[in-house]
Amino acid sequence: MLLIIAGAEMLFLEPGYFDNLALHPFWIVIIIAAMQNGVAVGAMTSVIATLLVGLPDRLIDESATVYAARAAVLPLQWFVVALIIGFYRQREIEEADGLRAEVARLEGISASLADEVERMDSMVATLESEAASHLAPAPPTAPKEDLFHRALPELAALAGSNGADLPHSFEDAADALFEGPVALVVSAQGRGEFVIGTAPEDETDAITLAQLISKNLKGQKGRSQTILLKDLGVTQEGAVRVARQRPRTQNDMSALVIFYAPDRESADAAAASIEIISELSRIAIERLSRELDAEESRQADTWDRE
Repeated sequence: MLLIIAGAEMLFLEPGYFDNLALHPFWIVIIIAAMQNGVAVGAMTSVIATLLVGLPDRLIDESATVYAARAAVLPLQWFVVALIIGFYRQREIEEADGLRAEVARLEGISASLADEVERMDSMVATLESEAASHLAPAPPTAPKEDLFHRALPELAALAGSNGADLPHSFEDAADALFEGPVALVVSAQGRGEFVIGTAPEDETDAITLAQLISKNLKGQKGRSQTILLKDLGVTQEGAVRVARQRPRTQNDMSALVIFYAPDRESADAAAASIEIISELSRIAIERLSRELDAEESRQADTWDRE
């Protein structure tokens, strides 16, 4: 547009014709450039306009200082207006970019939740199919369908829990599903390990037991296993039903849900409950990790702006 205006002056009008007008046509181009693209494009447009206009003719007996001041008035006006409008527009552009990034993040979370719902539906269908294919009667301690219905509020609370509610919601879901102690051991690279839930008072602590279990399961397929405590080198009697998960997070994380049972039969009977509570725990851990990552990103952005 600057070149078109300058070329029109050279071809159809007298040289310097636009300089005698109250407002130079370059004003329109500079304002449009700053309003559309921000401070950088607006300032660059004002510089190009200054070069195209050139220097005005020097009057007779006009001092160099007065001539320089007169020649700089219009370019300075262009530059200052381009900065003012450009900075205002730049702030709007940054806010729009931030909103687009937030929309993309929320769409990613929504897609992740949709994937989790599909996975849960598939898992429930698989468990129902396996239960229907068993010809032998279920053990007395096996979870019944009405048990899962009664525990739905606690399970839903666990799936939707945040960082502060995760320990409480896990314990409520465990109490609703199991008649015995259940522990969730989460290990995060660079952040150590932490335990949620309960363990028998006379048993090995949950972190040590989780380390022994991880060594025992190393190289084995399947996320859910029943292990006798004596096979882990523990002196106590009994067994544990273990479900392992690897949440999809930026940090390398792993999670073990451990159900303490008096014998192998009771541990095997808790297989379906362990699978469900471990899946919901993984969803809660991934949500917590995303919240922590988003909070750290917001703090980093705030520090950068400061």
